Amino acid sequence: MGHIFISYSHNDSRYAHQLADSLQAEGFDVWIDARIDYGAQWPYEIQKQLDSCDAFILIMTPRSFASEWAQSELQRAKRKLKPIFPLLLEGDEPWLSVESTQYYDVRGETSPDANFYSALGRVVSRQAGQAVPLPAAGGIKPLKQRSRSPLPKIRTEILIAIVGVLAMLLVVAIPLLWSSLSERANPPLTDDVNSPTLSAEETQASAAVTEPPVEASEIPNPSDIPMVLIPAGGFTMGSDNVDEALAECQSYYSGCDSSWFIEEQPAHTVYLDDFYIDVYEVTNSLYAECVNAAVCEPPTYVGSETRESYYNNSEFEHYPVIFVDWNMAETYCEWRAARLPTEAEWEKAARGDDGRIYPWGDELDPAALNFNQEIGDTVEAGNYDEGTSPYGLYDMAGNVWEWVADYYSGTYYQDSPSSNPPGPEAGQAHVLRGGCWYDPAFHSRDTSRLKEPEPVGNNFGFRCARDP
Repeated sequence: MGHIFISYSHNDSRYAHQLADSLQAEGFDVWIDARIDYGAQWPYEIQKQLDSCDAFILIMTPRSFASEWAQSELQRAKRKLKPIFPLLLEGDEPWLSVESTQYYDVRGETSPDANFYSALGRVVSRQAGQAVPLPAAGGIKPLKQRSRSPLPKIRTEILIAIVGVLAMLLVVAIPLLWSSLSERANPPLTDDVNSPTLSAEETQASAAVTEPPVEASEIPNPSDIPMVLIPAGGFTMGSDNVDEALAECQSYYSGCDSSWFIEEQPAHTVYLDDFYIDVYEVTNSLYAECVNAAVCEPPTYVGSETRESYYNNSEFEHYPVIFVDWNMAETYCEWRAARLPTEAEWEKAARGDDGRIYPWGDELDPAALNFNQEIGDTVEAGNYDEGTSPYGLYDMAGNVWEWVADYYSGTYYQDSPSSNPPGPEAGQAHVLRGGCWYDPAFHSRDTSRLKEPEPVGNNFGFRCARDP
């Protein structure tokens, strides 16, 4: 059900709660994170509520500007194309990231004016399908002053209970996993599961290269996970075709702006040494092997968007693992004597050397990927034969966003090395590539880049790479 999401620094919680009360008094449905029930999965609940909201209110102060949570919520709201209503509570001017959006001046802890309520009501009415009573001009109730109420904290007893539940789940899961050790954790996606998924010779034929053939099955790999050789050579990374990306975006959302795609520019030639990369996204069962080896941490949440039981459910063992952050993904790959692919490696593996827009070509094919909430959740890894990349890789577009090794920089392409670019030396966030089951197609283009909006998500997964 739709609602209004309020994003703020917890140091500004008094005003945020007063605003929530005022909005509710005018008939709006409001969600604010301090009202999460004890024991709830906090990051998951925030993401769930943000994704389902009809409007996003941002309370701007120097404190929220410095808040990683507020910044992450804003970035996700923008990526999910939510109507954003900035309120300038403190500061000289609005943030650069919302400068192009009309903001409302509430400095001095004043109540928003009638225009704010009217604009908010129009958005919520249109999306929720029902009218909302609006206050008459000049009749807005002033925000009441009240004492600051502390945020709920997860108590020690609750943490102990959570650990106990996880321990019980492991006790139940270990016998099941032991009984299935004879079965490989790879998705059963070929008629002959004993044959290599794709040889380098086939890869070369599709990518028009002349390297000597190397069988994918020759890769030293402790888990026998299918990997494919991406031969050394140059390719075009990034894109200068902003108009095409903008048009694709506007087919879903009228508020798109060409500035959204600056980070993909300029198109530039990059040379890469050869490397191997996973044919499929890492699945629940593969990741569980690392967890059972006491090396990896379990996903931060065991459900998915529509399933309460996902990671620990044998029905979804060949589905991509989710709710793993960058460190968890990197730890898993290292346990496999592998690593996360660099951003350049990921893009070459997705688009080949002919500069295509999507892994399968230049035109969107809705039958080639899981995207735009058409299914509403993840699907089994390797489900779309029509959507493979030039090297035979599955799900490089859609299903789940994939972590890569690089820190994020919106200007890195302007001066990055032309040979084996490693990504920025440092940064505040990492990069995800490939789009997901939730997002429109313009996020699933081969050149689309996502700055980490939050540490984990129900649409974040990964695949591994390694050197020859």
